[in-house]
Parts: sequence; structure tokens; C-alpha cells
Amino acid sequence: MDVNQLHDDIRAAYASDLLTASQFLQPSDLKWTIVDGLLCLNDQIYVPDVPDLRLRVLRNKHDHLLAGHFGQNKTLELI
Repeated sequence: MDVNQLHDDIRAAYASDLLTASQFLQPSDLKWTIVDGLLCLNDQIYVPDVPDLRLRVLRNKHDHLLAGHFGQNKTLELI
């Protein structure tokens, strides 16, 4: 997976996401930060709920040849 392309797609999706619009204008909590144009909560990138974007992140961590199958909880931890 091209991580740079994924980050570009996440940034582009922020324009249509209500949560990110409010956080970019005025961060309401110190847990939210902006790093390289990506909105992060507790140092994890917030991925807007737009078609296929969250699914792409899940597939990258679940279907990768080196990921193995460690169960649902381990996959969620990786994401």
C-alpha cells in the first residue's frame, strides 16, 4: 500500500467530514493535534468515515502478507 497516497486521500476526505471541519477550525481538546495536515487524536490519525477509506486501512493491516492472523483484537491494535 502506498502510505503517502493514503495520507493524501485522508487529507482530501477531511473536507467532507463534519468532525474534522470543526477540529481544524478550533481544536476543542488538547488530545487533538495536527501533524503534516493530518488530524490526530492521542497520536493516532483520524480517518474520516467516507466510502472505502477506513476499509482500505483495515485491509492493509489485515491482508498484508506479513500481518498473519492474530485475531480481531490484535488487528484492531495494529490499526
